Amino acid sequence: MKYFLLLAALVFFAQPADAAVPRGIMLVPSGNVEARPDAASDWTRVRGRTRIAVGSEVRTGKNSKAGVFFSDGSRFLLGNNSVFAVEDTSKKKAGFKLKLGRLKAIVSGFFASRFVVRTPAAVCAVRGTEFDLEVGEDGNTGMNVTEGLVEVNDSKGAMAVVSSEEKIHIGMDGMSKPESMSLTDENIGQAARPMAVYRDSARERTRTMLEEMRNRELKANESQLGKDSIDAFGRRVRLEEYLLRPTDKEFQLLFLSRRAEQDRLDWGQLTERFNSKIPDDISEVGKIISGMYFSRTAPANWLTYFEVYLTNTVDSIKETIDFSAPERINFKGFTGGVTDDFRYYPGTIDYRQILSGPGVAALASAGSLTGTGLTSLASDERVQFRQVQDYGSTNASRFTWTQKVVNAYGILTDMYQVTMAPSLTAEVDAGGIPTLYNADIEPPAVISYPSGPGMADYMVASTYADGSTVSSRKLLVSNEGEILNMAGNPNSNTFLAEGSFNLEMVIDSNLFQGRNIDVLFAPEILTQKKDATATADTFPID
Repeated sequence: MKYFLLLAALVFFAQPADAAVPRGIMLVPSGNVEARPDAASDWTRVRGRTRIAVGSEVRTGKNSKAGVFFSDGSRFLLGNNSVFAVEDTSKKKAGFKLKLGRLKAIVSGFFASRFVVRTPAAVCAVRGTEFDLEVGEDGNTGMNVTEGLVEVNDSKGAMAVVSSEEKIHIGMDGMSKPESMSLTDENIGQAARPMAVYRDSARERTRTMLEEMRNRELKANESQLGKDSIDAFGRRVRLEEYLLRPTDKEFQLLFLSRRAEQDRLDWGQLTERFNSKIPDDISEVGKIISGMYFSRTAPANWLTYFEVYLTNTVDSIKETIDFSAPERINFKGFTGGVTDDFRYYPGTIDYRQILSGPGVAALASAGSLTGTGLTSLASDERVQFRQVQDYGSTNASRFTWTQKVVNAYGILTDMYQVTMAPSLTAEVDAGGIPTLYNADIEPPAVISYPSGPGMADYMVASTYADGSTVSSRKLLVSNEGEILNMAGNPNSNTFLAEGSFNLEMVIDSNLFQGRNIDVLFAPEILTQKKDATATADTFPID
């Protein structure tokens, strides 16, 4: 549980400058191809490999085509009767325009996350690797995405996210909705894989996240940072993070890890929702959460919902906590039991860990909702673990903690329960009174330090009664991919430390069918708002 909650208490720091983007562009003609250095110059026939620069325009004639190649491995293939322009290749973005004709883009390296192609009808921002664009004489644009994600904005201000094996039409008067390409469509190419066909639900979640992230109608306090880093395994990662305020009672932190060389996108979302309006200054939120726990006066506001969601766009893990309103409770057992000591504390804290993906769907059963406390689950979801803490509803004037885990049939079953009267010193000192323990389904947990003693690399792995496994590994990594060297062995508190390190989170499960989730989080997004996402993890149990 504390694995994800540490995200909410990180201390934030400043980022270095972005690495330079490669600017070398090579034009390779085939047939009648012309180019010019800018729109005011005359067209010149290109007869062999030629370097072009920002501002250049290229046009192809009938039965002709051209390749545009970049030093990072990205490339365009221009069809016949096409007009194309290079607008920008700075370290902040790569911008191009297709005025007419057809373009096939295969994007990698530095350009993969800062890549924009404009047409007369659309602006297409690429978060993937391969797509086709076709622009007619009237400016109308058609797009097919073979692999990855492309955000499309039309001239009317509408926005859509088009994913693998999908197509969209953008006219001068607006756009259609994305729709799946038929598996017999020639444009789908090698992307028609069984896994891709199954990925609809995961793709929809990713689409929703990206559309929300890009929605310009969100309220103030939106900020975004991006940088290139190296992860703990030596892979270059493009990081992007967004702080959003969907309502005055909520904020969301979205973080993306794009590894272009591995053709991979992992992302996560942290959400915190409150009972009433929170300040525009997110750094004040920590005080609200602190006031939920052991305050002598009734809190005016409190956290009602907390969620962390991590995904590789196919598999995901989600951890949620629901909080009820703080109640006035006598905690004199914590202070010696001599005089009453009334303080406020959430009446109910309900924590769930939810896995999803094709491997989870294969294990779906009629009893998958049993014990979850939910009214519905998606067909590829299941609750792996649940812990409920309540005061008074199960046992009068007592705290009751109940832990549930999946049994041999993959169904949530009570594993452990303990009660405690917070006003009784003897019960507090004893840690409560156990009322239930099912050793047969208790998942053994193994703690390890994969990089060895003295390194900030900490992993916990559990094996459940049905054979399913879940492991969570976290590392503190510099922008150059160096793991933090520290004294002693790490623990959960290690990853709350201040310093110039990214937090890398690697989630694995045998239900993920050989894949894992590997997300980096760069705390500097909230440099000026250190406690912006501080979340209490002070439950009196461990």
